Amino acid sequence: MKEIAIISLTRFGDLIQETPLLRILKRTWPAARITMVVERRFAGILPMVQGVDRVIAFNKDEIADKIVFAENPLVPYYHLENFIRQLEEVRYDLVINLTFSFMSAFITSLMKSEKSVGLIAGKKGERLISSVWGIYLFTTQEGNNRLLNRINLVDLFTRLGGVKPDGNPVQLKETETGKAFAEEYLAGKGLAGERVVALQLGASDPLRCWPPEYFARLSDQLQERLGVRTILFGGPGEEQLAARALSIMTRPAINAVGATSIEGLFSLLKRCSLLVTNDTGTMHFAAAGGVPSLMLCIGPAFFHGTGPYNSGNLSLQADIPCAPCRYNFNCPAPVCRDMLTVDAVYDACRSLMGNGSAACASPGVKVYRSFFDADGYMEWERCDGGHDLDEELGKRYGQLWRDCLDDNAPLLPIAGDFEGDGDDLLHMARQGIDIAKRTAAAARKSRLPMEELRNLGATETDLAAKIKIHRSLHPQHAQLIDFFSLMRDNITAEDLPIIADETGRCYEWLQYLASRL
Repeated sequence: MKEIAIISLTRFGDLIQETPLLRILKRTWPAARITMVVERRFAGILPMVQGVDRVIAFNKDEIADKIVFAENPLVPYYHLENFIRQLEEVRYDLVINLTFSFMSAFITSLMKSEKSVGLIAGKKGERLISSVWGIYLFTTQEGNNRLLNRINLVDLFTRLGGVKPDGNPVQLKETETGKAFAEEYLAGKGLAGERVVALQLGASDPLRCWPPEYFARLSDQLQERLGVRTILFGGPGEEQLAARALSIMTRPAINAVGATSIEGLFSLLKRCSLLVTNDTGTMHFAAAGGVPSLMLCIGPAFFHGTGPYNSGNLSLQADIPCAPCRYNFNCPAPVCRDMLTVDAVYDACRSLMGNGSAACASPGVKVYRSFFDADGYMEWERCDGGHDLDEELGKRYGQLWRDCLDDNAPLLPIAGDFEGDGDDLLHMARQGIDIAKRTAAAARKSRLPMEELRNLGATETDLAAKIKIHRSLHPQHAQLIDFFSLMRDNITAEDLPIIADETGRCYEWLQYLASRL
């Protein structure tokens, strides 16, 4: 493998979460050149990312601006043409699209490659998902499927790229500019040699934010009881959160909100003892710097999917049935914020800093700790002494998907006869296999039996609809059925015998997954 491209039209946090994939690709193919296709506004982090040999920056904001304001209507097309020319000048052995958007699928379709994985565009511009790991990743974004997902996004990126996790954290390279800024900043604020706890007040979604009043009280407790200093982090637009917290503190924290570059933020965080954070990109910088994080899971925030990728972090979540809530839900009473009390968060901070017990139990709060398992995957274990049936189901699902997808599901026949209800998922999967085999046999006859083929097609369509009804009645099977449906939707063959064979394989996957659950 000589040429590899990764498409990542996402934010800083996502780019950090892709660093293990880059590391393992370089280790696997040390002579390969790796090209990153990124949005220009996030390209500033790439000097800190190891393993990138070439960058193609896409400036969609500039192109949109030229479309609206340029006097010459051809100007935006010139910009787009230049970008496309860069995409087309190399033939890649592998293109990995880590961004599930129609724009990224279009970009993937422009790149000449031996193999493309992730979201791609078909011959007619339709959305297609290449690789079983890509299909799985897409299903985790559907409905409430993510609540049963136990595979961290970093590991999903790695498996989508065709390599396996190595049990090491995300990583960034500290720059001399960042180091000089951090040392000068700490010295100027009287923090040199002090133990410093970082507090990240904001997040991209207000529903994910712990109230600034609580951060203020936590800061006071940390300074008064543990003798540490605290520093506030955040980006432009989060100054009001910092002002609100500072107005309440009895021992004001150092305010670094909006005062750091990307390089400066990373270097400053590296010199902290702990980060207390909402679900936002800052925690990925901390993980890359080897700084333990305490993640506050509020609203839709869920540590299993996007928590900080390093061992020894803690995550707090309210012990209520609706936590985490679904995306884009405007909760009228976000009690999960208040259930993560200042005392509960303080106790977790003490634990992470070695001043408290390993298991910090607080009423109404679930506590989880991160670790790497024997296969190199990130896992979270509950460490407050509580037991959670949803966690047990999630672990079963996590192991199911890893076993099946890592080995590309050895689709061996399931031994024995199955006598079950006609609505049972396994029973319906076997029906589908039988229909597909009969369709393939009929389609290969020298004289096509059109009436038989029409009847078989109608029967298979009815069966697929019945399986979708089963999904609504049995939520615990939703992700299996979504995986099957996406795989079935991704059939691109045009010859009927091949369509029948590939449809049968979809039902074999469903049978295999249902039999293992």
